[in-house]
Amino acid sequence: MDKEITFYQDIKPLFREKDRNCMYFSFDLYDYEAVCDKADEIYKRLTSGQMPPSGAGGKWNQEKIDKFKKWMETGKKKGLPPEREAFYKLLNNESFPEFLPTAKKMAYDYLDKAKSLIENPPSELGRYGKLLKHFEFTQDAFNKRLQHIYVYVKEEVDKYEPANDPIYNSRKDVIESIRQWAPFNQTDGAWLRYAVKLGPTDEITSLLSEILQDELGNGKAEHNHSTLYTTLLASCGIHLPEVYQRAYAEDPRFLDSAFSIPALSLCISQFSDLFFPEILGFTLLIEWTVLEVAPNIKLFKYYGLNPHFYEMHVAIDNASSGHGANAKRSIELYLDHVRQNGGDDAVQEHWRRIWIGFASLWSAGTLARDFEEMLYQKRIGRYEFPSHTMIYDHALSHNIVNIGKSQLGKPDLRQRMIKMIAHKAPYASRNHNDRKFGDKFINELFNNPEGFLDALVESSYVVKGDPKNSPILSRLTTWDGPMYKVFTEEELNLWNEWIRSLDPNNKPSDPILSLNIVTEMRRLITTLKNNQYATLGHSHILTGPNPEDPDSIITKDIHWWFDQDDPIWIMKALICDKNEHRMVIPNQPENSPFITRMMAPANKMGSAFADIAISRGPMKNGEILPSIGEPWSWKDIAYRWIQLGAH
Repeated sequence: MDKEITFYQDIKPLFREKDRNCMYFSFDLYDYEAVCDKADEIYKRLTSGQMPPSGAGGKWNQEKIDKFKKWMETGKKKGLPPEREAFYKLLNNESFPEFLPTAKKMAYDYLDKAKSLIENPPSELGRYGKLLKHFEFTQDAFNKRLQHIYVYVKEEVDKYEPANDPIYNSRKDVIESIRQWAPFNQTDGAWLRYAVKLGPTDEITSLLSEILQDELGNGKAEHNHSTLYTTLLASCGIHLPEVYQRAYAEDPRFLDSAFSIPALSLCISQFSDLFFPEILGFTLLIEWTVLEVAPNIKLFKYYGLNPHFYEMHVAIDNASSGHGANAKRSIELYLDHVRQNGGDDAVQEHWRRIWIGFASLWSAGTLARDFEEMLYQKRIGRYEFPSHTMIYDHALSHNIVNIGKSQLGKPDLRQRMIKMIAHKAPYASRNHNDRKFGDKFINELFNNPEGFLDALVESSYVVKGDPKNSPILSRLTTWDGPMYKVFTEEELNLWNEWIRSLDPNNKPSDPILSLNIVTEMRRLITTLKNNQYATLGHSHILTGPNPEDPDSIITKDIHWWFDQDDPIWIMKALICDKNEHRMVIPNQPENSPFITRMMAPANKMGSAFADIAISRGPMKNGEILPSIGEPWSWKDIAYRWIQLGAH
């Protein structure tokens, strides 16, 4: 019986990353739905030699083309993405012994990525990247590195304030993150599942056993970490299939990258004897840096969610006497044993493997980055620009600690131009006959939209920074030009924006500044004050300039300030430095209790300020997109008012 051909197991591996990058302006070769939709066109281009794209190299042989055709003819089966498949089959390994060689290869692949990471940490990791870099083991060097890591994480965590979180704008966003981290947290401790064996034991195994037993709840179901997380999910209205069921791994509500770290954990645990040094390093990273989940506690409290799961971890995983200390001690004992049996060279060899295991969680997936982008795309109602850039994300946090964070996955002007050219290519590449652009035929240039755009930048058709005098707009696309009506009005606007952006001295305008923020703040107070009369908190006093005599100061309750004819007076009182507890610190919304405490969504005031104030406002990140604007809440208005000086 012929083996079933599926997208994830058979077709996706045929496309190289280089192929994906070349086609990304049009669609994603690693996306099942996109390839299904474009399958006929892809097959035609494969057989004609047009794919892989010009310049990518690696033309397919007939065997590969036939496999793609057979996949099309047999129903375009999806299969499970590799990490989802590993999650399901390794949790049920007795039923899938044939999968074990694949799991071993996956483990080596994960660890190879980690090896590259410790040798050449990416610059986007900044200071933490230097802390991940491999070093020669001595007890003193080990102690110092772990201390530096602990201090760094603590410093970053202490800076975190949920009111200023750049990712989470609502309780709904936080609940969705709880879902996405379920595959990891509902298999908490899986990396140690076979590292602890029956029979006589030693101190190393005993230390690991203590960690594992705590993860399992020490015989009490209500203390089991996976059960605690399941309870958290239920409290948020999330009810998932059992983790051992195929339906769990197939659940479309999960991002594929939600299974990356769990798959790593399960793959190395399946071969615990082979990967024991790496498991020690993996354990150290999880337990020693547990403070990275502390921001979750703040975030959950801010949005009125139960933080017990994370509070419990911070308590029992501590570095002084908890799991962090156990993980460190187990490594020291292990290396002592290696030294006794193999000498110093063997110690360094095993230490390198331990440190690769330590770094493996940083290089094994992109969940935090993917989740950030998913939220962005949902907010703007567009899904055309998913990120495929490798970002190193810590497995235990949702990137609250701002280590190596990139911008949200917003489409820049260049991406949008490339996508537009690719959209025109099927027809435009047949309409230019023997006309050339430089030494290349224009029809051929459409096979490489990215290169075509680069050529346009340096051509006579574009005057950098000056769309008005650029021939592509001033002559070719006008009423009497050869390209009249080739572009829609929106596309012509894109041309304008892109050409203007080519001038390095031409800074894009900030659409946020087009708002009269003082006017919007007055509107906020006028609109929301009608809800304040029954609110007990508004009986508190507030000191500010007297509306009758602005040179004097007056102290009244908040009800009184709301009753003044002009909202400007309560605005002045909020920033007045005569208040014992100042609510607003101009230019510092991140330090203003008016934002960080009063507007916490768990409070009634926070709920009111979460409502939409401007239904189609400018993008908060400053990006201008045609006809698209992320809604602003009342909190966004207040935040921006303080940020601009609270005048």
